[in-house]
Amino acid sequence: FERIEWLVSSLLKLSKIDAGTVPFKKDTVYVSELVERAVQPVLVPMDVKQQTLIVEGDKEVSMIGDFNWTTEALINVLKNCVEHTQEGGRISITFSENALYTEIIISDNGKGIAKEDVPYIFKRFYKGKNAGEDSVGIGLAMAYSIIKSQQGDIEVKSAEEKGTIFIIKFYKQVI
Repeated sequence: FERIEWLVSSLLKLSKIDAGTVPFKKDTVYVSELVERAVQPVLVPMDVKQQTLIVEGDKEVSMIGDFNWTTEALINVLKNCVEHTQEGGRISITFSENALYTEIIISDNGKGIAKEDVPYIFKRFYKGKNAGEDSVGIGLAMAYSIIKSQQGDIEVKSAEEKGTIFIIKFYKQVI
């Protein structure tokens, strides 16, 4: 039942975002705090799988955006990494910024995404051949919509058996 509730609420959120009816805040968000919040829900599953988490980035790195929505986007990406990384694997989050954008890179050394699936993993309801049996293909679609709605970009690079890298960029407002 919880799962159905989660699915319905996720679909509603996704529909609202895609319809442009979600008012995203434009606050100064420190990425270190964002990451700290986003890793909370995955710490237990990571511990169970004895995975290592590496976080690197300067405390001063910030972006303009919505703390809660962006946290949700990162959680969805992280859950994906944890699920597709073997026991004893490693997940790393690095963040930095330059004059053009703030960048967050989330990578794992898991089983990777099949080459033919890579172009579609941000599509709603898409399930790649390595997708978990519980997957409904909503998490990454949601992350994509949240990031895109905030002048952001997310891309993925992956090689089977080598791991996956999610590159998230939030562009600075051009004045």
